[in-house]
Amino acid sequence: MKRLITYFFDEYNYKLQSLWFKRLLYAFIIIKCIYWLGFYNLLFGSNSIVYSQLRTIGFVKNWAFYLYNSTSIKLSYAFIFGAVLLCILPFILKKLYFISDFLLWLLVINLNNKIYPTLSGGDYLLNQFLFFNCFLVFFESSSTLKKMLHNFASIAIVFQICLVYFLSGLAKLNSSEWLNGSAITTILQVQHYSIDIFSNSKQNILSVIINYIVLFYQLFFPLLIWFKKIKLPFLIIGIFMHLFISFIMGLTSFGFIMILGYVYFYDFKSNSFRNIPKN
Repeated sequence: MKRLITYFFDEYNYKLQSLWFKRLLYAFIIIKCIYWLGFYNLLFGSNSIVYSQLRTIGFVKNWAFYLYNSTSIKLSYAFIFGAVLLCILPFILKKLYFISDFLLWLLVINLNNKIYPTLSGGDYLLNQFLFFNCFLVFFESSSTLKKMLHNFASIAIVFQICLVYFLSGLAKLNSSEWLNGSAITTILQVQHYSIDIFSNSKQNILSVIINYIVLFYQLFFPLLIWFKKIKLPFLIIGIFMHLFISFIMGLTSFGFIMILGYVYFYDFKSNSFRNIPKN
């Protein structure tokens, strides 16, 4: 019990992982903002493909739908550039603040809710990551409360990734196509989710092997990822899997946000802690 109390209240866990997680998360948001600006008229402008209808769902929840309920076609610019500014500030100031991270989470949620029909599972996972990101701090002089929130947020991110994999694997066990090895081939034949050169592909031994590797990987990730001897090759397999999802299947956001979460499973060298900013 004493060791457990020390773990959560006296120690900073996942220090360097949290630092790199925040850096990569900010970079990912900046790239998403560039994408939103590039397709602004399609997503937010007067010719938007997304139809919104004014609705009130409660004082607190309305903050997440402020942009959705707005009739202004230019307000989204403020949210996008605001998100970029909040992502750049930590790189300039070398400090991390709860308020700026909280505002970033709120801005991105509003942007995602505005274009909700275009979202994938990666966007919803991004919302979760941004929320946990608000509590990630690692200054030795911080209070016990901040340490506790940091530790719980770090564990929550790890648990979230494991849960995504395990539930996805369980869902695949209920699919006859995943069980008979034809799921990957079927997915690649849907042109909306794959590039043209793979749309006419037929089932072969390679696609069957990939099918079962994905199924095995997702089901056993929460268990096997903790074995140090196989952790690195296991993560490399996952990176290739998500690059395949991003560039071949077209689910770019989901693929990269999952790779971003891998930071928490990588074992950094102890001497790398010198890179952690001081309060």
